[in-house]
Amino acid sequence: MRATKTLIFGLMVLLLSGCLNEKNESYTTTDNYFRNTTQILTGLNGCYNPLRTILQRRDFWEMTDVAADLLYMSGSTVYNANCDVSPARPGVAAQVWRYGYEGVKNANEMTSAIDAAVKNGYITKAEAAPLLAEAAVLRSLYYYLLTCTFGDVPFYSERVTEENREKIATLPRMSAVATRDFCIEEIHEWIVQQRALPMVRTYEGKEYRAGAAVGLMLAAKMCMWNERWDDAILFIEELESIYGHYADSPEMFGADYPLSDVPFAKRYVRESIFEMANVVQDFGIQTSSMIASSSLPARTSKAVIESDTDAAEEDVDEEYTEEDGEQLDDNSGFDCYAGICIPELGQDAKPAAGVRPNAYLYSRLLPYSSKDLRTGEYSNGATEPRGGSGTLAWRWVGYEPTDELRTTPKVYFFWTSSTSKARLTAAKKPWMGNKFWAYNMHYTKDPNNYKFFRFADALLMKAEAYLQKKENDNACSYLNITRVRAGLDPLTFASVHGEPDALMEEIRMERAKELVGEFQRKFDLVRWGIWYERTVMYNEGQYISGFIRPCHRYWPIPADQVAYSGNALDNKEYSE
Repeated sequence: MRATKTLIFGLMVLLLSGCLNEKNESYTTTDNYFRNTTQILTGLNGCYNPLRTILQRRDFWEMTDVAADLLYMSGSTVYNANCDVSPARPGVAAQVWRYGYEGVKNANEMTSAIDAAVKNGYITKAEAAPLLAEAAVLRSLYYYLLTCTFGDVPFYSERVTEENREKIATLPRMSAVATRDFCIEEIHEWIVQQRALPMVRTYEGKEYRAGAAVGLMLAAKMCMWNERWDDAILFIEELESIYGHYADSPEMFGADYPLSDVPFAKRYVRESIFEMANVVQDFGIQTSSMIASSSLPARTSKAVIESDTDAAEEDVDEEYTEEDGEQLDDNSGFDCYAGICIPELGQDAKPAAGVRPNAYLYSRLLPYSSKDLRTGEYSNGATEPRGGSGTLAWRWVGYEPTDELRTTPKVYFFWTSSTSKARLTAAKKPWMGNKFWAYNMHYTKDPNNYKFFRFADALLMKAEAYLQKKENDNACSYLNITRVRAGLDPLTFASVHGEPDALMEEIRMERAKELVGEFQRKFDLVRWGIWYERTVMYNEGQYISGFIRPCHRYWPIPADQVAYSGNALDNKEYSE
């Protein structure tokens, strides 16, 4: 069809083919095209495409994880990390809005097409049930992203037609609570009551689709937002029927789901409920993501040599330089990162604007001395990999940059200063760890899978739900599952002096340690009502303090979308 104009709706950007005065063919041919399950699955596949555009963007990660209390960036042009956004310059909100509603539109379209296929006798109701359930899960996923990003948003569930598109385009915001309630009930109907989707792990079979586990996780997340604690527990118990029940024996969780599976470089692990896959081929597909390159230590362009300068207190931050160094040979040493040569990272990786941990994360939650296995692979004096999640990199095993031939054994160096002697002393600030690195990365092309939902997240939500129900011992049991896996001692309600607020803070800190960098932190802080205070208190970004305001708990609806809606939409918080 002829694509002669892009029609932007008020509540979404719908890419429609044809001129404004030309009837859109998809409105009349959809019901006639999807006549069997194979064709319908092809249509459902198209519902996944907008997800990649949203979740693989580094600026979405900047919004969810860097514009919070655990990580920071100091670049002046990382607008989302700095909260330097407004309705006129919405940052990643423009993509979340556009592709979020494109996903909603596609899911609605497929729901209508499946219903029509049943009505016309092309497929049976039994054949339609799993297809309708998958479409419902996908629609819920898009509404989850939209409500977490914007708060109240327009809601609709019908197919867009020539007759209703103007009405849809001028819908105002609807309560996010009501939107989530709709999605919760729909998922409960399809997955819990009708069992329309196989109750298996997402990555257990050959096809990785948004199945029962993704739907149950979404419903639990939305219940937590809506403070439906009993229902959250119900959905998580359904997840436990798939992934395992570990509250009475938390050490078994680590046996079945090792902490070493958490890094993004480990693809399609058993614990994952939803991963966003990056696809990279040696001479083919490129990806738009840059999370790995943003998390690497800075590249070293000069060799580190002995110096009389006592640099033990120097702090390597965004760039690594050494005025007294000697230029490395063109054929050696370019696999050096902040003064340590790491062959595993390769010679072709290009670190981008650096993400660094805030002191709250590396000093209070995951200090070098901690026995917590999430601290770092070579922290706490370890000389062998600890089998942890590698959240931080206090030091690493590598070569001196001057060792061109790599003939000497590797040495465990600290990242703290510019001289080899000083680098054997304790680091005072780590880099991001191998949880986020990509090995042998070419330029900034990140081949990792981003873990968006994991089973550990569900267990910690259950701990929180039990706490809200004043079932404190159960809350501790579920909190201890991830603590024990990380090598920490179990926690009891008595150990927090019987204070519910203290136990809640332990849950918040445990979620920080377990899920840092996994697209959850800002959403958690907003849900708890503490995002602005915690971010102002702990974020060390150079520029964020000049922009952050309480209204940034939600990103603004793009101004052009407000205009296209005929001002049915608004950004009142930003006006105030």
